[in-house]
Amino acid sequence: MIKNKCGVVLSLLLVLGLGLFTAGCGNTQPAGEDNNPDSLTIAVVSKDTYLDTAVKKFEELHPGVSVEVKEYTSSTLEKGEGVKAAEPGDIEKYVTAMNTQLMSGQGSDIILLNNLPYQTYADKHLLVDLGGLMQSDQSFNSGKYYQNIFKALEYKDKLYGLPVNITIDMIAADRTLLADSRVQIDDSSWDWNDFVKTAEKVINDNPNGGTGEIYALAGMDEKRLIATLVKENYNSLVDPEKKTANFTGREFLDLLNLSKYLIDHKLVNTDIAQTNIMDMASRGNLVFNFTSLKGFWDLQVAKAIFSEGVQLLKPPGKVYFSTDSMYGISSKSAHQELAWEFLKFLVSDEMMTQGGMPINKSVLSQIAQNFTQAIQKNGGIMRIKDDGIPAQSITLHPPTQEDVEYMENLLSQANAYVGTDQKIISIVQEETAAFFTGQKTAETTAQLIQDRVSTYLNE
Repeated sequence: MIKNKCGVVLSLLLVLGLGLFTAGCGNTQPAGEDNNPDSLTIAVVSKDTYLDTAVKKFEELHPGVSVEVKEYTSSTLEKGEGVKAAEPGDIEKYVTAMNTQLMSGQGSDIILLNNLPYQTYADKHLLVDLGGLMQSDQSFNSGKYYQNIFKALEYKDKLYGLPVNITIDMIAADRTLLADSRVQIDDSSWDWNDFVKTAEKVINDNPNGGTGEIYALAGMDEKRLIATLVKENYNSLVDPEKKTANFTGREFLDLLNLSKYLIDHKLVNTDIAQTNIMDMASRGNLVFNFTSLKGFWDLQVAKAIFSEGVQLLKPPGKVYFSTDSMYGISSKSAHQELAWEFLKFLVSDEMMTQGGMPINKSVLSQIAQNFTQAIQKNGGIMRIKDDGIPAQSITLHPPTQEDVEYMENLLSQANAYVGTDQKIISIVQEETAAFFTGQKTAETTAQLIQDRVSTYLNE
């Protein structure tokens, strides 16, 4: 539930395309004052290939229509997939820019809502109810889409954001290690205590357990670990509708103590290098790892990395999902009808066959076929490399019909949306630093976080 989760698959594949906001790239024109009825503006932190392709095709299908994507980034470095590299503080800068524009009636017609407090915008009537547009538009077939996903995204019974693709958070487990310890996990009912007990049993049963070469988790330091656990449990800690926080309750205190226990007992390998994670998993030295499924690519990578067999488990709780590409329409836009046409195109069959975990039910089999063709072109070989570390290769295999059915089942069960607020995650990371060094108790830390988050939610 992590937009920046550090799991095996996510570490390998998820690149957050963010850049440094500069004042010169902002949209200072009120959204409703553009005199050109055939123009459309979209605000994002940084463009990706999916959006670029959609803009080009949409303009081809609608001669005379101009779509401008306004990026809030100064980065020109790329890290693959046509996505610009992130710079520190980019999210906060984007949030500040959007807050200023929307609250003053300015800004773009379409807005990337990720990491924005869009519930606050909705309360101030700054966003269009997309659910209402769906119902009134006879050309939009709602039955083609996963209604459970739309339902989970509703705020006060209205839908303000439309996701292009979603990410479903999972825990990857080494199937062989679990079998060797005769451990069976029922992920429909397990909790975090079961998670720790299982990891410790597997480690103690393993010949390498006493040498410190096998870990419960990898790729996480204290800041990443607590951020991951908070995101996995975000819905029970923060209620944006009621503007309340619950960081002094037993649940968060347990998460704090769980994090410290994992760190203090050296159950977590804190080396965040991607190749180190991959190497540990391939050698059978990693019991669990947080991961995120964004499509068949991630599923096949997980299988390739855990060479002795992987078991994908649901984290304790519901089947949570997140998205890094959810768009809304400004209520101040003078081009709401055109903006809705563009959003419909973003989730059309034509666009959604490009890959990912689609919200469109009709395209999953075609995505699997496209992925099969893509990996067959180069024999399925994928090379993973970190700076200063030799590259490692893995071989991907085409998805099976069983894989397609597995993905369909996951998508149909995705019933809880985790739209974490980056500001709140930053507060948690800042205030827990002294807790991990033993300078503050869990109770004191929780109260500090509670006070800061409560103030922020009610600003």
